[in-house]
Amino acid sequence: MYKFERKNMPLSFFWGEEDFLIEKEIDKIKNDVLGDNISELNFKVSDNPDFSDFVYLLRAQPMMFGDIVIQIKADKYFLEGKKAKLDDKQIAELIEAIDLISDKVHIILTCQIARGDRKKPDTRKKLYKAVQKKGTVKEFSAFKAYEEYKILPVLKTMIRDSNLKAPDSALETLIRTVGPYLRDLNTALDKISLFIYPDNNFTKDTVENLYPSSQNIFALIDLILASDYSKTMFEISKMLQKSHYLEIIAFLQSGFSKLLLTKLYSSNSSSYEIAMLTKQNEYAVKMTLNKIKNVPLEKLLKLKKNLVTAEYEIKTGLKTPETALLEGFIK
Repeated sequence: MYKFERKNMPLSFFWGEEDFLIEKEIDKIKNDVLGDNISELNFKVSDNPDFSDFVYLLRAQPMMFGDIVIQIKADKYFLEGKKAKLDDKQIAELIEAIDLISDKVHIILTCQIARGDRKKPDTRKKLYKAVQKKGTVKEFSAFKAYEEYKILPVLKTMIRDSNLKAPDSALETLIRTVGPYLRDLNTALDKISLFIYPDNNFTKDTVENLYPSSQNIFALIDLILASDYSKTMFEISKMLQKSHYLEIIAFLQSGFSKLLLTKLYSSNSSSYEIAMLTKQNEYAVKMTLNKIKNVPLEKLLKLKKNLVTAEYEIKTGLKTPETALLEGFIK
């Protein structure tokens, strides 16, 4: 998914949730067509232009000194539920302009889909079919949290592009800590690069040292499940000195929700099925199943309920964050 073709069609249509990959694809076209000579004259971006401007851009002519690249954000013309009000004559004019795009004018149509939004291009439209016939249409789907096997090879390419080196264990930890979105992972690589400079190798320990809050949360959940109240009290007090209570509660809410769902599905679903249903990594599911195999469902439900109560008590000023959280987990 992170591989970019060098064959440049005069028309490309990129859509999907993974905006990081869309940007990389556009950068590749710009580099292949324009090289290092990118300027306002040979590269332009237009955000959902009106009809007349859209036609004008499609009919653009190359500069005297070479090719040009034009990116047109065209959500309202292609996405379901965002229909531009065009009559048959206007649609025919757009299709004619698409058919006559110059070989030296590279048009890139983009439709960025918001995370979790199920919108997609309306393939029934004449305009979409004209684009499909003339150029290249590519979807860039966002990875799911449980699709580590898909994210890993992409992340390895990103690692090479960043002149970094790391074992798979470090990359797997990074995915589980940062999440499946490539832009977030790319930001994390920038952070790691600065952290380890002038070295270019990092390990699982590097990731855990850079993102200690998530590691502490996992450790805290383990202590709560083990009913180790003295260590739980110490860990909560230590975390509250470094993080806002809302951040801690958000992590705990998410963690216990996943534990509950995993427990509920464990009676009649495989680890792979649970990963699909709960949007987790399968390896993480297997670890969780082993962790909660002797923990009753009733205990998980009670802990989740106590956490909601603690959040209410803190927000209403009935108790301090430390007191509310500690009492919530030792009831």
